[in-house]
This record gives sequence, C-alpha cells and structure tokens, in this order.
Amino acid sequence: MRKMISSILIALGCLLAPLTLVAFWAANEVADPGGYLRNMAPLARHPDVRDAVTGRVADEITLRLRERGVATEEGLVHNVVGDQVDDDFVTAWVETNRLAHRRFVAALSAESDIPRGIGYDLAPMYELVKHRLRSDGLKAAALLPRTPLVVQVLPASGVSKIDHIHDELISLRWALAGMSPALIASGILLARDRCAALIGAGVGVAGGMFTLAIAMSALRNVYLPQATGPGGLPVAAVLVIFDALTAFLRNGLRVLFVLGLLMAGAVFVARNGLIRYRALAMFESRAHQSEEPANDVADGR
Repeated sequence: MRKMISSILIALGCLLAPLTLVAFWAANEVADPGGYLRNMAPLARHPDVRDAVTGRVADEITLRLRERGVATEEGLVHNVVGDQVDDDFVTAWVETNRLAHRRFVAALSAESDIPRGIGYDLAPMYELVKHRLRSDGLKAAALLPRTPLVVQVLPASGVSKIDHIHDELISLRWALAGMSPALIASGILLARDRCAALIGAGVGVAGGMFTLAIAMSALRNVYLPQATGPGGLPVAAVLVIFDALTAFLRNGLRVLFVLGLLMAGAVFVARNGLIRYRALAMFESRAHQSEEPANDVADGR
C-alpha cells in the first residue's frame, strides 16, 4: 500500500509538471501584451511573414481596383506595397500585433459567448498603400473604399477548443507550481526505496515533457496546416508565428526534460556505485573473517 501511494503521488506530480509549464507560458507569453509583442516584434524581418502580409494587401487592392473597372498592372501594386512595407513595416507590424493581441484576448475571454477567430487586421497598411498610390498618380485609388482586412490565423472552431481552459490554467498556475513538486517530494519521502523513487520522478518529469513536445509537434505539423483557411495567412507564415509564440514553452520543456534525465541518471549511477561499494565491503569483511580461523590454526591456538 505504501509503495502504491508513493507511486501515485509521484505520477500525479509528473503529470502536473507540463500543465504548470503551459500555465506560466499562457500567462507570461500569451495573455500578457508585453510578452506577446516581445515574441512577435522580431518577425517583422522574417521573409515568410513579410511576403505574406505584402501579398495579402497587394491582392486586396488589386481586386478592389478591378471591381471598379480600373486596369492596373499587378506588379505595380505589389511594388508600391513592397516599398511601403520596407519603410514602415516594423512599426506597422508591432501595431498590428497589438490589435491582434486584443482580439486574441477577447476571443479567449470567458465573457464572450460567440467564439471568434484569431487574425491580423491589416486595414492600417491598406490605407497607407492606398494613399501612396494616389500620391504616385493613380487617381483611381481614391475610389477604393475603407474596408477591414483581417487575415485569419486560427479559426473560430480552434478558439472554442481552448477558451474553456485558458483562464483556468492562468488562474491556477501558482497552485500547480506548488502542487507538482509537493506531490513528487511527498511520494519520494513516503517510498521505502527513495533512490528508486527519485529515479522514477526524474524519468516521469522527462516523460511528461516529451509528451508535451509530441503534442506541440502534432499541433504545429498536423492541426495548423489543416486549420488555416483560404482567407488566412499562408501556412509557412502561420508556422513561423507559432514557433515564435511557443519559444518559451519549447525552451522550458527542453530544460525540464534534461534536468529530469540528469537527476534520474545521477541517482542511478550513485545508487549502483553504493551497491557495489557495499558488496565489495561485505566481500572483504567475509574474506577477513575466514582468514582469522586459519591464522589461529597455524599459530596452534
């Protein structure tokens, strides 16, 4: 019974370890505007993101012009968009992500009854390019209407799958951070063979992180490519954004995975060394005891 309770406590603690990491990631890197923008701002210089944004704005403007019977060279619009992005892309990208984060938090809010997708509103860049076209002599650009230009990153169906656990994870993160090591420590102290319990805890923590890594890989390589709709960003850009947003999570699980294996390996080596030392000491003690009667006989005692 004692061994079973110890194993259950250690297993529960190991199961809570990846949940704790996800909870702190959600609070510090997703829900927090500063953490979110810190991850997203460097993407302004990533070619996949730049090409996705410029292509979407250029395609929208070209489509609007053709709807009004204005024949323009598609390359002209793309060049103007490219020039505009090259000049102001960093500032526009940060502001776009600031707005996107507000939409993201609203979509995950428990107060929102209708699930909404997550995306980027490129309307400010659309307006800048429209004025640039007018200043370059394309008078038909004045006919372009003001329009929202939202490119989808995650559909509403994807948001509805996570909005129910997002707030709970964030609110429970400190409780999880205390429960996970407390359960593991309780299981180790309760175990009869504490070395074996330490090894199991280390392997369990590493296994939990490995499971989390598999889940993230499936989300990145299987779910996101299928969830990206025709009106959204290209898959390559979505994956770049996902990698930037989950950098803290990936680094954290790698550190805990290595620490778990190092702890298990160190205890295993130390335990085997202690067992060998005791076995050697016992052998030498028995050898010494067997020599004493022989010496007594030789001395005629």
